[in-house]
Amino acid sequence: MKKIASLFLILSLLLAVPALAEQDLTGRPVADGVVAAVKFVDVTAPYSGTLTSFDVSSGDTVTAGEVLMGYVTTDVYATEDGVVKAIFAGEGADATAAMARYGAVMAMEPKVIYQVDATTDGAYNDAENKLLHLGETLYFKTSGNNGAEGSGRVVSVTDQAYRVDVLTGDFDKDDTVTIYRRDNYVAKSAVGKGTIVRREPLLLSGAGRVSKTDVAEGDSVVSGQKLFSLVSADAAPDAYQSDVQSPAPGVVEKVLVAPGQQVWKGQVLLRVDLTDTLEAQADVDEVDLGTLKVGDLVPVTLDMDKQNVLIATVTQISALGVSKQNAAYFTVHATLPAGSAMLGASASMYLPQK
Repeated sequence: MKKIASLFLILSLLLAVPALAEQDLTGRPVADGVVAAVKFVDVTAPYSGTLTSFDVSSGDTVTAGEVLMGYVTTDVYATEDGVVKAIFAGEGADATAAMARYGAVMAMEPKVIYQVDATTDGAYNDAENKLLHLGETLYFKTSGNNGAEGSGRVVSVTDQAYRVDVLTGDFDKDDTVTIYRRDNYVAKSAVGKGTIVRREPLLLSGAGRVSKTDVAEGDSVVSGQKLFSLVSADAAPDAYQSDVQSPAPGVVEKVLVAPGQQVWKGQVLLRVDLTDTLEAQADVDEVDLGTLKVGDLVPVTLDMDKQNVLIATVTQISALGVSKQNAAYFTVHATLPAGSAMLGASASMYLPQK
């Protein structure tokens, strides 16, 4: 019996809609209103940080997953050419925890593997030969007539010691070399002696949450190439992307932040009205409410198309009136047929005759 009663009610409503749409609305009480979304979603900041520039604004139509705005990230770059050997914190990982455990977020093997640890001991007895300069090119060779030869660049200097990157030549670790200022290896250009040493891996540090990794283990990289990006540590492991996306399709109702603004985790950035269900909202004078109740059908017209009468279903009548002009007004919500209106359109709601 319940199913039969429900079917009868639905049939009655379907038959009532055309009849209401054809009614003469002249003389019926009317309340001015607006088309609004039944539901909305507030897009909040997934973590603390600074927003990049963005151009989303009120009234923009957005799709689910569309990028609305983004965060400024801390980007880490390769300081020299080399090969990525280890990634200790991938995307979504805690960089600070990786630093505590491994001493780095990422490790690289430098392209220049060997250096010469040298001193001016053995330099030709000339004051100038004991004065080395950062960046100058030196030449070196192992002992013997057929000793290995090579060249390098001075990368650090102290009082009597200096270090040279080995740029050319085939040497082994712990080889002993004599170092010269001239590539003819004449004794008068000798500036000291040194030992071939292997360089330590390059350790890349960082703090916060890794939002993006731009390389993989085994990749060759060049100086200045971006390796990874970091965001705030309060980002969740599953919410670390630097883009803020729309969670659903709809229309942006309002934007509450500006480009370049610092935001905190959970702060509301903007509101998206969901357009799958729209309603007419009208403030109705208490004297015109009459017998109107939830579930009733009411005619609604839009200013943009006054000849088209829409039949809306009352879903809510405010239980609290607002006093204005010596009368109490109550907000009536009435759901509109799908696809029949646009957000923000002016609407007229026709009420039961007294």
